[in-house]
Amino acid sequence: MTTTPQEDKSKEANNELVFSYLTLRNLIGFGGMLLPIAIAIFPSGSPEYNGFEPSISDYFFTDRGDILVVMLCIIGAFLVTYYGYSWKEWALSTVAGICGIGVAFVPTKFECSVPALQDCKLPSGMCCSQYAHSVHTNSGGVFKSIAGTGWHFGFALVFLASLAVMSLYFFTSREKKIPLIKENGKRTQKAKRNIVFKACGWTIIGSLVILGIYFISGVDLKPFPMVYAFETLAVEAFGFSWLVKGQTLWPDGEHYLKRGLRELKR
Repeated sequence: MTTTPQEDKSKEANNELVFSYLTLRNLIGFGGMLLPIAIAIFPSGSPEYNGFEPSISDYFFTDRGDILVVMLCIIGAFLVTYYGYSWKEWALSTVAGICGIGVAFVPTKFECSVPALQDCKLPSGMCCSQYAHSVHTNSGGVFKSIAGTGWHFGFALVFLASLAVMSLYFFTSREKKIPLIKENGKRTQKAKRNIVFKACGWTIIGSLVILGIYFISGVDLKPFPMVYAFETLAVEAFGFSWLVKGQTLWPDGEHYLKRGLRELKR
């Protein structure tokens, strides 16, 4: 039996469990936005890219590898446990979660740029980094046989593309019967959130398209970390859309955290 948008809204307004549900959305959002920052702050990476790694995935082979793997797995687990309003939304978030974990478990190929370390080989033919201290580095990932192959890029592509679809379609399609314009002619909070969802979704897609063109062209913009920059832009857009979905920003009525604190004081 399906519910109407009004019934869904009523549940969110009156069900105490909504606090946990909105918190889950926010945890996914905060996790996404913190990921590129947590692995790159105070970088010890290659000077070839102004202290950054060429891509987010390349941090697997640095002293930030543990952070990358743990955060991707946490985000993936949160996405798998997120149900949404329909089985389709749950299925897509589950696919995104599995692919996020796949990015962590199946690392990209790391190319050594330091001649002295080019003899340091991992099982899949990858090289060790001169600044690698991650416990994952010498293992080549959980699934060694497919590490450094197209599987990694496939997981990353599906992960981001799924999140873009969620932002563009599922986040904006709910509550269609609820007015987006108030009687005074101003936008409702839902209308404002929809604008953000669309902007975030298209930002993710645009970043993927730009990276695709960049890879196909074979152009090297070193020392600018082109891949890392646009991956970060896509991940930040994903995280921000989930924060808005969790009504950390542009909430309907009283902020859910304020309401929660008020309930605790009773």
